[in-house]
Amino acid sequence: MKRLPIIIILFLGSFFLSGCSLKKSPSAIQINSSPSSGVFVNGKSSGMTPYTGNDYKEGEIVVKLIPDSTGQALVPWEGKLKLNAGVLTLIEREFGISDSMSSGQILSLEKIKDPKSASVSIVSDPDSTLVKIDGESRGFSPLSLDKISAGEHEILISKEGFSERRVRAKAVNGYRLIVNVKLAQATVEITPTPTIVPSGPTPKATVTPKTNKVTPVPTGSTVRITPTVSPGSVSYVTIKETPTGWLRVRNSPGTSAAEVARVNPGEKYLLLEEKSGWYKIQYSEGKEGWISATYATKE
Repeated sequence: MKRLPIIIILFLGSFFLSGCSLKKSPSAIQINSSPSSGVFVNGKSSGMTPYTGNDYKEGEIVVKLIPDSTGQALVPWEGKLKLNAGVLTLIEREFGISDSMSSGQILSLEKIKDPKSASVSIVSDPDSTLVKIDGESRGFSPLSLDKISAGEHEILISKEGFSERRVRAKAVNGYRLIVNVKLAQATVEITPTPTIVPSGPTPKATVTPKTNKVTPVPTGSTVRITPTVSPGSVSYVTIKETPTGWLRVRNSPGTSAAEVARVNPGEKYLLLEEKSGWYKIQYSEGKEGWISATYATKE
């Protein structure tokens, strides 16, 4: 399935722990993830997300996030961060079944010489992504702008074949806003190929005698049978906007059923079955679950 853009909005309302006038104030980190994950700082367990630590020293640290078990084999994340005195560094991570299917961003500030101006530096994975700030195209990543107005800005990062991310961040005079974004690769929608029946006389069928030849399957292997889909028989659902910004996928129809995944507004999925206010969808290759029909539009 081709997933429509995922939108993540971050508000950097308070970068400074105790005001930028305190030159030797400590550094802080704030980490959010989906699903929740264990946090390890410099190899030491520090708790679970959402996590906030406000007594770190200025300098480089190594952060590792290990996603909590959700029934899926999700890939952990590890990265080095440079912490600046008096600055709160924010980390967001959405875990996927591979690094290419994972996404997130790291936002921070660093001091510049001019205390009366603000700047921004944007890097991305992959690079050469289109960058729009407040709806205006400003170039491709990596991108640095020496002058940007102080205050909140909407930054859109997009590239063909990847799910775009929309970040709302605050620029501060005397500092460079650093935005480091990781895009998730979009899955490819597979369109069923219609079977063309030739006109004219019905061709004679060729009968192939059955044989007793059996192809062995190694122990532990999975045999996947792909059904033939007739044109016009395929239905899809598109996820609507939700109060939480995402929608739970459950293992059976009903609000008490266990959550197996989450989908996002605007995404489109194959509809497998309908049942009293619930849709059964294929949310990933080989994986199925139920979502509330209240927050989905059938096509």
